Amino acid sequence: MFGFHKPKMYRSIEGCCICRAKSSSSRFTDSKRYEKDFQSCFGLHETRSGDICNACVLLVKRWKKLPAGSKKNWNHVVDARAGPSLKTTLKPKKVKTLSGNRIKSNQISKLQKEFKRHNSDAHSTTS
Repeated sequence: MFGFHKPKMYRSIEGCCICRAKSSSSRFTDSKRYEKDFQSCFGLHETRSGDICNACVLLVKRWKKLPAGSKKNWNHVVDARAGPSLKTTLKPKKVKTLSGNRIKSNQISKLQKEFKRHNSDAHSTTS
């Protein structure tokens, strides 16, 4: 018969230990197999473990194929899917004013007068 196997997981409660994505179109796996490469591949200064999404697994595999001496890393991926940072949640939003887009009242009255004049000429019954 079949031995026990770990079911494929498409959602993770804690999220990917690298990018923090909590759902993926492909499965999450245990990060133990890839942890030794995290520091160089993602430019991490701390150790991370847990579930890793398939996208991050593919980045590790791509990093392993880079030529020796390459400085390329994927540190821009770290915590990219974690949601808004504390910095952005504390920053007040700028409110745009509509004053620049408004038509002045004298411009409106000029347009109304011109429209009335143009309309009255079109419907004139005098010949």
